[in-house]
Amino acid sequence: MVPKHPIGVALIIVTVVLGHSAWGAILLAEDFDKPVRKTVVDLGQSLYLRPSSSSRILLNCYYYQGFMVKQLDDPGLKGTRWVTVTPVLNGDAPACRRSHGSTERFMAKGWWGFIGMKGQLLFLESADGEDDGMPVRILDLKTGRKIFEDSISLTHFRIDLARTPDGRMSMRYLRVVRGDCSIPKGGETCWNRFRQQFGLVLASVPTCTGYDGEQPVPVEEEETVSAISYPVVVELSPRPSIKAVPGPGTCRPAE
Repeated sequence: MVPKHPIGVALIIVTVVLGHSAWGAILLAEDFDKPVRKTVVDLGQSLYLRPSSSSRILLNCYYYQGFMVKQLDDPGLKGTRWVTVTPVLNGDAPACRRSHGSTERFMAKGWWGFIGMKGQLLFLESADGEDDGMPVRILDLKTGRKIFEDSISLTHFRIDLARTPDGRMSMRYLRVVRGDCSIPKGGETCWNRFRQQFGLVLASVPTCTGYDGEQPVPVEEEETVSAISYPVVVELSPRPSIKAVPGPGTCRPAE
């Protein structure tokens, strides 16, 4: 398991790049939608922490045009407590309070935390992951249905959003997957299995590094199956599809 990445909701990096050649089309880079305003309510000390702790239970409310996203974070428990969405009716924005209204809908209960919005897409991130990857989930705001989920490199946690001229939304990131063989031990044979399974377009076998990402894999760990990260582009509509694109990849022992 890996710890939750240090990039918070407001600091997640969304690169603004116009016309990236690896995407294969002219793309108009976009950022996550910015809330009209954000309200944070301090709900006091967590029952799960020592009285001397300065960490507080926080209720975060993000107000967008037409709806509000609400998230409860208790520092004494791993993962977000819950994420809800409440519509703004007749221009009357709901109050930022812990209790739930009749029109409020739960989008996640425990573990999944709010990243941001893009149109009718709600982005969530897991409280933990594996193999240096952090799961990210995308939900349809109106139905709450999961549209897409994948693991993004924690070391290079970055999501590039873009839209094609015909209005289709795409996202680029470093995908993390685990294989069933050891690249240091199996070499080209193992690497070919990765390439066939995930449709990779990388030209050569990546050099595997240790868990710290800097030192060569110790001999005693060469039997461990490998996990890799590689660049992909996902078109989120009409049906999400993952496509590997040229670019550098990394390899590490699966955790």
